[in-house]
Amino acid sequence: MDRRDFLKLSAGASVMLTAGSSLALLTGCSRNDGPAHGYRHLRSQDVTLLRPLAQVLLAPALVAADATADQALLAFDDLLDGGMPGTRGAVFELLDLLQLAPGRWYLTGTWKHFAEQTEEQLSATLDHWSRSESELPRAAFRGLTQPFHMAWYVQPDAARTTGYPGPPNKIIS
Repeated sequence: MDRRDFLKLSAGASVMLTAGSSLALLTGCSRNDGPAHGYRHLRSQDVTLLRPLAQVLLAPALVAADATADQALLAFDDLLDGGMPGTRGAVFELLDLLQLAPGRWYLTGTWKHFAEQTEEQLSATLDHWSRSESELPRAAFRGLTQPFHMAWYVQPDAARTTGYPGPPNKIIS
């Protein structure tokens, strides 16, 4: 990617996020009613959007740890709590964009809300989203899924399911 392509991508991403945020504000989609019950940052509409996503993204890990998608969402909320306010803001802008059908279509290739999709449909949506030809959707995919995985696997019970034995007991200096 040369400098000109990067500038085009940046301008396009800025326009898309600005339009999505404006549309979300106008439709009331991004109203901030405060965090959902039991969460520090995630709003109820975020929990509704992310619960099916967590179920598909972390399916084998949740089964191995005998955990639920709600526990993964609490871990993600904890990660957001430790993040910088600007980073949290970017995550919430992405979540607001995913609440809107046109934004969701552009990023993921589907108009359907994640909660309205079966696990098979959502797996196909995630696969399509991760292999998008456009850099902005791929960056959005990584920007949401990588922190989600990181939030889950820093939990001690979840980390044990990876098969990694952890730090050595004796360190030779």
